[in-house]
Amino acid sequence: MKLILILTALSFMSLFGVSGYYATAAHNKPVIRVDDIEISQNQILNELNNELQKAKSLFGDNLDVNENIRNAILQGLIQKKLSDAILEKTSQDNNVHISDELIMKIIASQPEFMDQTGKFNAQIMRRILASVGMSEQEYVQSLRRDVAKIHLVYNVVDGISIPDFMAEYYYKLANQKKIFKYINIDPDKMKIDRKISQDEIEQYYNDFAARFIEPENRDVSFISISNKDAAEKSVIPEEDIKAYYEENIKQFEVPESRNILQMRFADKAEADNAYAELKNGADFYAVAKSAAGQDKAATELGFVEKDMLIGEMGNVMFSLKEGEFSAPEESEYGWHIMKVIDIKPMQKTSLEKAKAKIIEVLRQEQMDETIGDLIAKIEDEAGAGKTLTEIAKGLNVPLLTVKGLQENGTAKEMPKSFEKLVSSPDFIETAFSYNVNEPSQALETDDGFVFVNVDKITDPRQKAMDEVVPEIEKIWAENEKIAIAQEVVNDVVHDVENGDKIDDVARRFGLKLQTTAPLKKSESFNGFSALQMQDIFRENVGTPRVISDDIRHVVIVPVKVINSTGKLAENEKKDILRKAQFDTVQEMAQELIQDYGSNYKIKIKYKALGIID
Repeated sequence: MKLILILTALSFMSLFGVSGYYATAAHNKPVIRVDDIEISQNQILNELNNELQKAKSLFGDNLDVNENIRNAILQGLIQKKLSDAILEKTSQDNNVHISDELIMKIIASQPEFMDQTGKFNAQIMRRILASVGMSEQEYVQSLRRDVAKIHLVYNVVDGISIPDFMAEYYYKLANQKKIFKYINIDPDKMKIDRKISQDEIEQYYNDFAARFIEPENRDVSFISISNKDAAEKSVIPEEDIKAYYEENIKQFEVPESRNILQMRFADKAEADNAYAELKNGADFYAVAKSAAGQDKAATELGFVEKDMLIGEMGNVMFSLKEGEFSAPEESEYGWHIMKVIDIKPMQKTSLEKAKAKIIEVLRQEQMDETIGDLIAKIEDEAGAGKTLTEIAKGLNVPLLTVKGLQENGTAKEMPKSFEKLVSSPDFIETAFSYNVNEPSQALETDDGFVFVNVDKITDPRQKAMDEVVPEIEKIWAENEKIAIAQEVVNDVVHDVENGDKIDDVARRFGLKLQTTAPLKKSESFNGFSALQMQDIFRENVGTPRVISDDIRHVVIVPVKVINSTGKLAENEKKDILRKAQFDTVQEMAQELIQDYGSNYKIKIKYKALGIID
């Protein structure tokens, strides 16, 4: 469901020309209005955030949600909300009422909400809804909208059928190829042959006054204490260190270990014969090879501790001296004869040498309590009138400063190693929630905590015109290039529509002309989407088409049509007709919703959503 939702959002084309950029405004004001039905800015942006979170949970935190993806999802949400509002208003005007009983029947009939006995289970439903981030109320509302859409839209267009004889035409259309010539016109590459006038500077200063306001900014100081630093400030009593050492003495001891040789036999008689040979002075390795059939590697156990040996062998071998061997001993694996060839005595770390490690362990165990005590101490000192500078000096930690911090997370100066912290939403909210010289409460971070003090507040101000001339010149240049690019587009289209070949027009304007290979509608070029390719393919030979996005304009002219000579196989006919019917129903459904919308006064505040166009 999530994948379909995301991909649908990415491919949506707005019925009402939605395009542009996403902005992070968050005011609860209506941005979509269909007569008296209003949809707030918060509703759109909250759902946008939800969709972005769903995308990350589906594709992982490493998903790069760039501006294009975010903008596409935003466009899809605006389109969806607009369609929902149109259908809601249409339902009201046509007295379409979806009863609670019908909704309950639909919910109870969903297989995914049923238990093993085939009965509806409310707990299963809630668990599934929670897993996709949807409340029961939202689910019921979505069902009502879907049922209304079925009644108002799909019941109207669903009777469409495609005659069998049309399959051949759809097949040829799907396999038809076209060759295109096209020109990319990039506003950034347009040349400006004049300078901005003083009148234009003044006009831009007045028209874009809101962009020349220097927002409120704050100078703040803060102390940052990591969990590790906080732990190191705690004092561990000597008696606690000694008690830990004694209670966990085995942690500081390396037990005695012995280098053991071993030979193993299936029965006691063989073991007794080998033992007799050893007592007569035979070499252990030689007896192991001749009597037990073991090579050197199988005979050497290496250094082992007492509890690593099976049965009673531990007690036996750790009672022998170096060079001595045991009499045959039985275990579940047979009869064993072992020899001690080296002894490493037990090693014990003294309390003095173990002290640093014990302190580290005890500090870690007491971390939460220590941090809580330290935070309480700092807050008490601040409440008693101490400044953050005095508190930092008493704790022997640096006092860090930020100059000109704005609510967007930028600052004129900030400690480089703390850029991520300073620009975080929690830090900014804290910095803009207190008055001058009013130390904040503790702000938790990923590895510690922070206390913030506001040193200075600079109120918003309108910048003087002289200060913003470079910025005005930049805005003017961008707009001038956009206007020049649009003029070039208009001139190119005009000349081609008047019968000039696009090759001659490109040379006349000094523009680069490119030619595609023969392409099907299902293929692409120049980064165009599937929907854009459908639009391009609709044009006749010699008819120019302009595709524009945030970066460029593209003038495209189909120059040749290559019809398919293939024959439609009988087994392909059903698939061709099924797809043709689906496409036709979807196009008619969109047209019908748009037609419903033409009955109402529709207003979309694109700027409030950060959409520039």
